[in-house]
Amino acid sequence: MKTTFKKTMAALSAAAVVAASATVLAMPTSAAANSLTVDTVEITVSELEAANYEVSVPFSVNDVFKNFGIGLILDDGLTYVGVTADTAVGVQNGNFIWYTNTTINPFGTISDAGGITVTVDKALAVPGTTLNVTATTLDYNGDVGASMLDADENNVVPTLTSGAIVIVEDPTEAPTEAPTEAPTDAPVATPTPTTAPAPTATSTTKPSSSSSPKTGDALPIAGVAVAVAVIGGVALVSKKRK
Repeated sequence: MKTTFKKTMAALSAAAVVAASATVLAMPTSAAANSLTVDTVEITVSELEAANYEVSVPFSVNDVFKNFGIGLILDDGLTYVGVTADTAVGVQNGNFIWYTNTTINPFGTISDAGGITVTVDKALAVPGTTLNVTATTLDYNGDVGASMLDADENNVVPTLTSGAIVIVEDPTEAPTEAPTEAPTDAPVATPTPTTAPAPTATSTTKPSSSSSPKTGDALPIAGVAVAVAVIGGVALVSKKRK
């Protein structure tokens, strides 16, 4: 009995694996390649003001296409303005937009995916605000209506990625560095003069007044006159005595 049960379970397991493999092989190979992304746009407050609060949100696809249609749901605070591609059409129903794009080229590229333009409510235009643009496969009635026709004309439901508008702060300018050069009107330092050392006094020894003149020195003029007068007087006295 146990052996029969084990054989039955093994047979069922093998059948399940075969069925799963067949399902995977039956899936169109282009289904995984067809995806559409709604970009996320970062914008500053000053950029919003300069653009009169209008923002373009581009779309991108990862493969060539012939046409596609998707649904878009806008957050409160976003108002639909229009499409950005000449080959696209947007039909509005409140905050819901049905967006279709049929390329005029043989195959559409990433740059042909287009996008939408919206305005941002001024009251919400502050740093830190995020307003979503949600991509959906549903149409107005809530049914799956999104589709994409690829280059092989396979009509598949695309894989969608939602985007948003993110408001950020304006960049802060870096402070200007102080100049390193000295200002031209700064006082110029005057060098301190070096004081020369005072000369060393040299002592001069005067000859003593009591010193006798050396032999051979000439007699002073006054002394000669006195001697002449004395000699003359003695001669006169001697003459009178005679």
